[in-house]
Amino acid sequence: MDNQVIEGQTISFADIRYGLTYHNCTIEASFETVRVDSVTFDHCTFEQTDFVRSEWLDTIIDHCEFLNAEFNESYFFRTEIKSCRMMGCDFSNRTVFKETTFRDCQLSYSNFSVANFQEVEFRRCDLKETSFQAVEIKKKLTFPESNIEGCDFIETNMKSVDFSESEFETVILDPKLVRGLTINAYQATILVALLGIKLK
Repeated sequence: MDNQVIEGQTISFADIRYGLTYHNCTIEASFETVRVDSVTFDHCTFEQTDFVRSEWLDTIIDHCEFLNAEFNESYFFRTEIKSCRMMGCDFSNRTVFKETTFRDCQLSYSNFSVANFQEVEFRRCDLKETSFQAVEIKKKLTFPESNIEGCDFIETNMKSVDFSESEFETVILDPKLVRGLTINAYQATILVALLGIKLK
């Protein structure tokens, strides 16, 4: 991969080049479908919120902002998203995340419903009241050191999900689909109450 850094420029998506790093750049809105491969965006500003059907391959997105952006039907492969503000983003409707990591991101009130997760990690993220309804999970979905308070997993099979290192007092689960969910001992007492089970 080329290590060239483009600094402080205004760039259109059409001019984004494979293998380059864009630092403190402004990325102009695109009227075409966004497709990015082997690029690093570091402290960049994006002038659009519509990323529907976009593709992000082998990409690093670091310290960027996507408030209330739409990523429906998009594809993320071997992508790392770090320290980004993404509150209220919509990743629903068959968006695919494969070997992707969210790290230190603000994702509260986002929507991942009906997405597909294949070996995905949310590490130290704020996911308060985020929706994971009816998602498909292959291999694993983990939330180490993340806040998943109020997250909604209705209609989601939890057998490949690991909550054991996450933080929550309330989470919404489908009782019929919790088998195989990994939790810690403290979380077990919380989930027993949430599922309406009485302890004596």
